[in-house]
Amino acid sequence: MKRLLVVGALSLFLLPQISYAQTDEATQPFSAINTTGELSSLQGRKQVLDGKTTKKRKKKGEYYLEFPFEKQPYVYFSSFVLNGPPNEYHGFIETIYYRDQIKVKSMYYEKQPVKTDRLGIYTVDLCFTDENDRIYHYKNVPYAVTSDKPTIYFSEVNFNQEQKKLSGVIKRQASKYSCQIELFYTDNNDYHYQEVKADQTGHFSIDLSREAVLGELYLRASDGFGNYADAYDVEQEGLQQIPVPKLATESTATSNVNQKKKFHLSGKLAKVLLGLLTLWLITRILKFRRKKRKKPRKV
Repeated sequence: MKRLLVVGALSLFLLPQISYAQTDEATQPFSAINTTGELSSLQGRKQVLDGKTTKKRKKKGEYYLEFPFEKQPYVYFSSFVLNGPPNEYHGFIETIYYRDQIKVKSMYYEKQPVKTDRLGIYTVDLCFTDENDRIYHYKNVPYAVTSDKPTIYFSEVNFNQEQKKLSGVIKRQASKYSCQIELFYTDNNDYHYQEVKADQTGHFSIDLSREAVLGELYLRASDGFGNYADAYDVEQEGLQQIPVPKLATESTATSNVNQKKKFHLSGKLAKVLLGLLTLWLITRILKFRRKKRKKPRKV
């Protein structure tokens, strides 16, 4: 009887959390990366090329490498397109050359191959040989799966050349992940790069650290999980209204409605299951008491 009461109490406590966890998990990438902070693309590139963080060891004449993915979860060696071919190694080969100074001769996936059926950042284990036919095993090599078409759109861009300020608005589907805005521009034939994070409403603002020339600066946007915007060339000063595909705003509204329905249905299901469980427990307790009353007492 005590076991039944314990099981019932645990079910009452955990059931609502399990329901919401399943709904939330369906919208998260496999890597489950926390992007509440700012995703720095520039910092990410620096970390990818920092070969000092690679764990290295030699065993029986073969070399074993491992990337610290848990400490650097938002960087990747190679990028693939959603539902595109997974057997393209050139991204891995190029990054390993610059990161670890290894010229790869041949390569294949050692365990599970790259999967391109879902957006996000994942890892794969590689096996390859170098030009001297030495064998390497590279564990936890990160790769990204990006969308096959833009899913983020610039709807407004406002450039004030005199005040050296650029602001704007992006439109995208409802998401809890931050979106990074990148600005590339030239000043006296020198290339410059700045980045900021858009707020939850899609607004962003950049104070340029140098002078910028119209026609020689452009914007990019991405969330670090495969969603991106086509590059936008800033060719005019002042506020520019940019047409956004109707499908983008419709899908945003649909996404919000679907999320509400999921949570509403999961809440109803939890209440029904809780009611059935409570009824079953009450029935068991009553039966137990009846048996106890009918049981003859020892004289």
